[in-house]
Amino acid sequence: MKSFFSSTISTLLTVTTLICLTGCEGYTYTLNEQPIFSTPETTLFSDYSLSDSSLQSCTEQAIFDQSVTQPDQLTHLNCSNAGISNLNGLEIFTGLTHINLNGNKLTKIKPLLRLPKLQVATLEANNRLDCNQGTQLTSKLKGSVKLPAHCSK
Repeated sequence: MKSFFSSTISTLLTVTTLICLTGCEGYTYTLNEQPIFSTPETTLFSDYSLSDSSLQSCTEQAIFDQSVTQPDQLTHLNCSNAGISNLNGLEIFTGLTHINLNGNKLTKIKPLLRLPKLQVATLEANNRLDCNQGTQLTSKLKGSVKLPAHCSK
């Protein structure tokens, strides 16, 4: 009976230690200053280039906030009132489902038409937006698009 309890306790300690270690990322475990185990570091996705520096900055922040390691993992992007005028390059983020570009300087939104999972787009207060592209996006997303006021005239 004593060996049963001691083996059970030993097993529980081993399992608990392993569970604790798997929750730690980017660490090297040492014994007598010699590495015995290293966990892999998570590298955030950075292999992209957006032509608009404001969009680049906003996207970098979203990648950090959402711990994105692959382009299809970025699902939400909130870049309202950021001074963005160009969306070229955004189509690499094929996992985007929600995007808020309210209050920017957009005229063209073709890259949004190439996002296969996009469900919601907020484009209000982009006073120079091409309404034809806005209408195309609205048709594609079945009405889940908020366009600037001049596009509803």
